Amino acid sequence: MRKKPGIHGTDAELAVDSSQDQAGASSQSGGGRAVLISVIISTRNRAAQLSRCLHHVGLIRTDTPWELVVVDNGSTDGTGDVLGDFARRVRSPLRIVSEPVEGLTHARNAGLRAARGEIVVFTDDDCYVRPDFIDQYRKLFEDPALGFAGGRILLHDRTDYPLTIIESEEERIFSLGRPVPCGIVQGANMAIRRRALEQAGGFDVRLGPGTPFLADDWDMQTRVAALGWAGGYFPGPTVSHHHGRKREHAKALIRVYNMGSGAVCLKLLADPRTRWNYLPHILRRILGDMKTHPLKIVQQIHGAMLFLNRNRRHLLGESPDSLAQVLKTVPISLEREKASAKGGPA
Repeated sequence: MRKKPGIHGTDAELAVDSSQDQAGASSQSGGGRAVLISVIISTRNRAAQLSRCLHHVGLIRTDTPWELVVVDNGSTDGTGDVLGDFARRVRSPLRIVSEPVEGLTHARNAGLRAARGEIVVFTDDDCYVRPDFIDQYRKLFEDPALGFAGGRILLHDRTDYPLTIIESEEERIFSLGRPVPCGIVQGANMAIRRRALEQAGGFDVRLGPGTPFLADDWDMQTRVAALGWAGGYFPGPTVSHHHGRKREHAKALIRVYNMGSGAVCLKLLADPRTRWNYLPHILRRILGDMKTHPLKIVQQIHGAMLFLNRNRRHLLGESPDSLAQVLKTVPISLEREKASAKGGPA
């Protein structure tokens, strides 16, 4: 992959080069119409889950021109056989991409490079989309100001632990200039306007599954929003998440999510374009979690410090004192937020 600066200048690995040749990609085209929506699914050594996922993709019904992009992220099981069988049966355009560098964000960036749609929709290989999935997102992106959107993620197996789901039927809009909250739009059911995602530099490969820091989806949303795009959560586009995780898996996964959100908070504070917009939001979250989830704060701080240690030069850029100056204001700002919450003087 050819390197070039992304939105953060020094974060070269963030960049997406949409003009690059699609090595390892195959496609089946039909209909002759320009592709409007690309559905991107990344997979690695989960042939059985992928087969069930693709079965539901095959049930999509729409008149919207769309394509499916499947990124094989270095699988060594029967994933190739599953994809070959599906390619022989499917009628919609299919592009199969090979991305040997392990990691979901690497795979999603590879899918973005291969995709031809104006709207790119991401779901996971253990999710089952509904037949109206494409039409639901097409209607949402008729709004030209919308840069990203997410939909409902239902728990498929009620014996699984209720993680990485959002079943709310209430729409939420993230207006321009307002912080994007963490965890509302999730990567298992998320769509982004292609132009906005490329402007933002794609997914940060320092985050996401395969690293100690999840919350790569939230990171991407904050960067797209910082470019002036609106976003939101909409209950129309729906998937069922068959993740298979039980209660005994929850503790470790929550820890990694918290470490990831801590890393993203650090990125937001280090970037002068997002620093002062997100500082009050982050402080309010800290105050709330101090009362109810103190361990979460410890894990977030751990994640932030680990991420800083690994990326100090990229985060601090040419002004190594800038982040330190912001962090010095945190205790004062916390006291102000506490006073405000109690109704006292700010």
